[in-house]
Amino acid sequence: MLRSKEIQGLRALAVTLVLLFHAGWLPGGYIGVDVFYVISGFLITSIIINDGDFSFKKFYLRRAKRLLPAAFLVLAATSLAYWFIAPSGARADFAKELLAGTWYLSNYFFAYWANDYQNLGAEPSPLVHFWSLAVEEQFYIFWPLLLMLFTRRRKQLVIIVTLASFFFSIYLISVAPIFAFYSLPSRAFELGLGALIALYRIRAKLMNLGIVSILASALIFDESTKFPGIPALFPILGAAMVICSIHNQAHNEKFKLETILNSKIAQTIGNWSYSIYLWHWPLLVIPPIYLKRDLGDKEKLFIIIFCIAIAALTYKFIENPLRKMQSRDKTLLVSLVASALLLSGTAFAFDKTATKSEYSLAKPIIYNNGCHQGYEGYVIKEGCVFGDTQGNRSIALFGDSHAAQWFPALDIWAKRNKFKLYVYTKSSCPALSLPLKDSGGFKAENCLKFKANALEEIATIKPELVVVGNFEHYKVGVTEYLRGENFSFDYLLIRDTPYPNRDIPICLTSEEDCDTRIPDRIPYKAKNIFDPTPYLCTDKCPAVVDSLLAYRDRTHITVDMALHLEPRLSEKLDSLVAR
Repeated sequence: MLRSKEIQGLRALAVTLVLLFHAGWLPGGYIGVDVFYVISGFLITSIIINDGDFSFKKFYLRRAKRLLPAAFLVLAATSLAYWFIAPSGARADFAKELLAGTWYLSNYFFAYWANDYQNLGAEPSPLVHFWSLAVEEQFYIFWPLLLMLFTRRRKQLVIIVTLASFFFSIYLISVAPIFAFYSLPSRAFELGLGALIALYRIRAKLMNLGIVSILASALIFDESTKFPGIPALFPILGAAMVICSIHNQAHNEKFKLETILNSKIAQTIGNWSYSIYLWHWPLLVIPPIYLKRDLGDKEKLFIIIFCIAIAALTYKFIENPLRKMQSRDKTLLVSLVASALLLSGTAFAFDKTATKSEYSLAKPIIYNNGCHQGYEGYVIKEGCVFGDTQGNRSIALFGDSHAAQWFPALDIWAKRNKFKLYVYTKSSCPALSLPLKDSGGFKAENCLKFKANALEEIATIKPELVVVGNFEHYKVGVTEYLRGENFSFDYLLIRDTPYPNRDIPICLTSEEDCDTRIPDRIPYKAKNIFDPTPYLCTDKCPAVVDSLLAYRDRTHITVDMALHLEPRLSEKLDSLVAR
């Protein structure tokens, strides 16, 4: 059963779903990772409980031989390509990613990184896919210890761990969705389900239903699905059904889906699946950095074919030979440790050679004191009053981070004119009534509650003017929502700044042309509008304006630029607020 064709076919299906997802062709293809977890839980548990002469040394040596050589090869190759292709300013972040990938801590590194809303809009890391490998490696460390410590209570232990992990995942989704997605404790139930199949030797005839459940999940789910939690049950139960049906499925014309998993192509892709997973993401991420544009579908297809080819070579010359190596284990271990240290040294070199921006990349102070909220939460923080806090008149700032970027200029105006400045801003939470969709750590429900609370407070304090700002550069199909808003208060709508869509400070470290095209203008209905674009652009929108860095990242203007434009914004405010 451990060497069944169906499991290899299931691996092929899982990695294919991931490939299609990362190519942008299948919205829920990420569930392929969850299928891998069920397979791993089943196989690892089967190995442990069926080995009468089990030893930790033998187990961990086998895992090291199976997984580390190919992973270290991909890390080394990606590092080499990134060194020559990526701007030198990007090396500091890559250094951290490389170090985390080498020591299988990527899941927690990227959980922390992605949970920091100051990183929104950053370039995707070519090593982010190592998060799922880190989850599995951490599982491999703890699982044998638990099963051997509780030899007589293995089944009860696995049931408790699986259920506890499942309910913890549901809880964590509501309070820390990013960590729910990346952490082992909230993913362990998927591995635990595979372990239960091995422990109870469950058999069934559900092959077709299992495959359909996996495919349906990949088609129906998308990045807004609250994952893992309850939705994860559909793909992992589907994977469990397939595994339970191995050697217990009727072989006749009715079960054609089984023949797909047993096909020669599926078996081959299944053999190469680990290497395919390792190579696919760097190959999809690094070319756009070199080309300075997104890839087309034909280019993605070529890269996927190339990925499969290089994975085949990796399997033939790295994975398979070292996995079957019976002698010189000590030599191999020393080589692996040396490789890990060498990769760590490479990370150190990346960090030390990273070009630092000569400009200030500081964010408005409302990021540091919590007055600008991240994805989580919706309660309005008390004490977020700036400007002249003793003033008798007031204005308010309301919107997302593209409203928050104007805080430094508004704070100066408010102090000069003896106005209190109330702040109600939250990342990715627009003031205008736009269609909202869950995405990663962003939850539409939190945004709607925040807006309701903010509007209630605004109605209570009755500011003379509310300054509204939003990110404008949404995908085609929602611009009709950006034409204005019937607020119950007087407001000034600040049009969005140009959208570079690449990290400008990092771009400048490579001495490239980092200018941005003039953005398309949306015909708002609002009467009171301040448009910063004429002050940031001529025939194009330069990265540096009047010797000042215009953007601190891919989308927000710098504090210095906001202060530089303060006189222009103040003129507009002066014309709207009665003296």
